[in-house]
Amino acid sequence: MVLDSITPIKKNLAIHCTNLSKVYGTQTVLDNLELEISYGSIFGLLGPNGAGKTTLIKILTGLSKPSSGKAFVADFDTNEQPIKVKENIGWISSEVILDESLTIMENIHIQARLHNIGKDWKSRASNLLKYFDLNDIESKRVEKLSTGMKKKLEIIMALLHKPKILFMDEPTIGLDVSTRKLLWNLIKKINSVYGVTIFLTTHYIEEADILCDAIAIINNGKIIATGSPQVLKTQTHGDIIEITFLSSFDYNNFNCIDGIMQVEEIGSIDKNRTFETHLTNSLTLRIKVNNAETVLPELISKITESKPNNIATIKIEKPNLESIFLELTGKRFEEADANLNIKNLS
Repeated sequence: MVLDSITPIKKNLAIHCTNLSKVYGTQTVLDNLELEISYGSIFGLLGPNGAGKTTLIKILTGLSKPSSGKAFVADFDTNEQPIKVKENIGWISSEVILDESLTIMENIHIQARLHNIGKDWKSRASNLLKYFDLNDIESKRVEKLSTGMKKKLEIIMALLHKPKILFMDEPTIGLDVSTRKLLWNLIKKINSVYGVTIFLTTHYIEEADILCDAIAIINNGKIIATGSPQVLKTQTHGDIIEITFLSSFDYNNFNCIDGIMQVEEIGSIDKNRTFETHLTNSLTLRIKVNNAETVLPELISKITESKPNNIATIKIEKPNLESIFLELTGKRFEEADANLNIKNLS
């Protein structure tokens, strides 16, 4: 007798995926994906377009079934118990989805009925409204609210049924910088005050760096890196020293310097650019090293011995999430579409 393999639920994990795959025809969108997210964390999922982010979220929220493998959300199997999954998660998208013709409290009441919340929905709503500073305007129509107030209302509605996990799909896209920072503070409060696990996707890499306790980078349907932003930054292979020379320079002797991993010539200075000398046969090098502070003194010594007074500029680049993302995926992290309308919160 052959028994189907059983994937045990891992306790203390808000989300647990094992050997998760999704195939559409001949296209494999998720490929034996493995993922673990701890309760109480703010987790960020990063990846280029077409990497599998949307498909993974659909499976985790019970909107799609995997072709194979297992996904557990809030201790429930997304394939076998999608209703239980939905009872334990909240959702906030990039778009404001509210009934503009109704009041704040009327929108909340609809949400309460959708989640079959009993008579105590009003007390829950009252507490949330007070916390998010909307209690004095609960009878105001949504169409009269600022975008910031609408976002707060969406958060209240998402928290009303006391979800264990809140999915936030690009919640700050299209918002100006100051507005994004306002929403960042709200996200931190949701996590710290209410103990809700946050699953965040974002078009802004600095957002993930600032907010997230843990990050996963997905590419071609696989998780290719996981860890805190700090840990991921240490996993890249070294620093970059960028040196611009005032005139041509023979850098072949750099190979004998310990710690230099790669030297790349990235072009000459624009002829119209002005330095103290006006030489046009100048050069810029990007030098990959294991540690800039260790390598730079010897590097400068070699340069000055060979050709004194030839350095125009020196720039050191430390690893950041952008460089990690580029190194792992071969693509630059995509910013939000330049044509998006910028909204202001007040």
